[in-house]
Amino acid sequence: MNFQGKAVLVYLEEDNIARAYFRVQPLMTQDGPLGAMEKDYPDDGFLRIVPDKNEQHTFKDRMRMLSGLCLVDLRFFPLDANKIRTNKNYSPTRGETNQFIVYSDAVRELPERLVYQVVSEGDIKSAATPYVYIRNGANIQGPFRREDGQSAGDATQLPPDSSELHEVTVNGQALLFYWPKEAESAPRVQPEKAEAPAPVQEPVPAKEETSAAKPAEEAKAEAPAFEPEKNAYEQIQSLNEQLSESANRLKPASPVTPLDFAPEQPARPLTGTKLYQAPQRQQSPRRAHNSLMEAVENQRYNSRMDVSRYEAPGATIPQNTELKEVHNPADVFKRALQGMCHSPEDQRQAADVLLAQPGMRPMLAKALGREANDLAVTAMHSQLQELEAERLMTLMQLDDAKKNLAQAHEQALGKLNMAEQKKLDQLHIAQQTAQNALDKLNKVIGPLEEKRQAAAEQLRQMENSLEGRAHFVCPPVGGTAAKEELIERVEKSLKAAGFLVEEGDALSLLTAFALADDNHSMEFRSVTCDDAWLGLNAFAAALGTKVIEFEPDWEAVVVPGGNAPVFVNSGRTYMPLITNTSLDVLGASEENDGGWIVPYPQIPLYPDPSVIPEALPDFAPVNKECILKAMLTETELSTETKAVILNVRKALSDLGHPISMRYLRMISRFVAAVQNELKGGVAEAIDRAFCLYVAAHILDSGVDVEAIKPHLSAMPRTLKALKA
Repeated sequence: MNFQGKAVLVYLEEDNIARAYFRVQPLMTQDGPLGAMEKDYPDDGFLRIVPDKNEQHTFKDRMRMLSGLCLVDLRFFPLDANKIRTNKNYSPTRGETNQFIVYSDAVRELPERLVYQVVSEGDIKSAATPYVYIRNGANIQGPFRREDGQSAGDATQLPPDSSELHEVTVNGQALLFYWPKEAESAPRVQPEKAEAPAPVQEPVPAKEETSAAKPAEEAKAEAPAFEPEKNAYEQIQSLNEQLSESANRLKPASPVTPLDFAPEQPARPLTGTKLYQAPQRQQSPRRAHNSLMEAVENQRYNSRMDVSRYEAPGATIPQNTELKEVHNPADVFKRALQGMCHSPEDQRQAADVLLAQPGMRPMLAKALGREANDLAVTAMHSQLQELEAERLMTLMQLDDAKKNLAQAHEQALGKLNMAEQKKLDQLHIAQQTAQNALDKLNKVIGPLEEKRQAAAEQLRQMENSLEGRAHFVCPPVGGTAAKEELIERVEKSLKAAGFLVEEGDALSLLTAFALADDNHSMEFRSVTCDDAWLGLNAFAAALGTKVIEFEPDWEAVVVPGGNAPVFVNSGRTYMPLITNTSLDVLGASEENDGGWIVPYPQIPLYPDPSVIPEALPDFAPVNKECILKAMLTETELSTETKAVILNVRKALSDLGHPISMRYLRMISRFVAAVQNELKGGVAEAIDRAFCLYVAAHILDSGVDVEAIKPHLSAMPRTLKALKA
């Protein structure tokens, strides 16, 4: 996957502390999660981190400090700076399972304001990002600081279906992240423990200078309850204000386009969930603020208080009764607030005393929220009612669409005309006729095959009396079998004979047999010649045939009529159906004069010491043509694969025992046929090819095994055959 010019959220882990083996797993870009990485980065989906040239001494410490979520930032590197490259040391057989590497200077700590984790209010401390968004149901707000949970700027609310919210699985745990599209466009250098700069106070227009000339801190400290009351005109104007953005979020941005395939539905009464009108809070009437009336009321109150000091009470009371002035607490509180309206310090003290009273905070919050949210709540209730009605209508249209779809299926099936049905009946009749003819042919072929076998037996009895000691070979008639069936046959037969069978052994043996068609020669090797003989018979039984013993001076005469493969032990007969075989002991070596040698595979077989051989399974014969067609599906070799093969050939040539060009061609064809079929890929294919075609050559030619061993370090099967 190409990450050029992108920032990638990754998970960094230390695989081996002793080796300082660090690797990252790509999780998400600004466009969303990356999903499974096995396709782009096979084996385990990780990239290995290697130190940049400028980070040789600080690489380990910095990677351990970044352990966990961090960033692979490729946004600000030039296009020719390839920071993600192929790992030249990639070799799954030797434990190096990361096919790609990333240089350490592209790995940096997670910036504070690039990605935000969305968590519940109780999980802020354990968040993976410095700043978070808090989620409470469908309400997502932020940002907040992780260290103290305080707001980190102007709070914004995110819709639950925002395209900038992404769910990512980290270590089996699903985490929710918010990656805004307007994220930083350049890397920011964060000073250690730097204080955020104070916000710049925007200039206030001239018309509002008298009422808005306070600093931002004092404006926040003032309680809304002590703001001057709006007059009647201002209250009327406030009712015409547009709804807030949160109230309009439920309103669709554009009219919903009806589905093309949905037929028009006649008007009908809605059914389903009943709609109830939400009860609305009855607002108590409030008297509009009037400066003139307030001034008159204050003068009247003051005059009444002055007169009360000198006028006698209206009631008749005893002369010795003590008189004192009685005040209304609410009236006193109201006038005290009016007296401190011009002093911010008095207002602050009054707000502190008021909020300190028991039960006062919920009461004030309820009063403030009622006035500010009544219009929004009413609009939201109305829009919810409309959405519910649309939902019910959509459900009814969906039910009708399902019914129409079922009717369409029935109509489509019912439109099969008589001519098509007649053709179908004719095909059935032709199939039955062909099956009957095949059954008749099988009945006829059976007796003919018995006669052919009897005639072949008579020919065998006449062999000794013929000149040249001819030996008549009668191959059976073979059927066809798929590639998977052939592999299963060979595995069952070899296991029944008591040999160790790994995944890929049967595929290699069948491919080597198919390639041996060029020279019709194979050699089976085991710990003893008797075990090699048993392995040859097991392979022949898997193909539904047997091994024929030949004397060296015999001549084979193939009786026509059969097409199954035939295995001959000893002799030098080369015919299309005959595969000449020989037997040898594993590890045996003898000096070779380097003369003309026909390339052929030498199959190593290892007995299983924990089992006792059983009777070989009985399989039907298969024809040789189907085996060749199933196994010889050759693909193109890569440049790296060719280089490995030529490197070993050069090493043998330097030691004085080169392999011939025909051997080289046979090895290349084997690798091309099995490299996409084996679990270990091309590396295992090369190992098996050298084990079959080169190991015996090394032993028989007297090559110094220790000298060639370094070139075969990634080939465990070949080294096992050489006992190295």
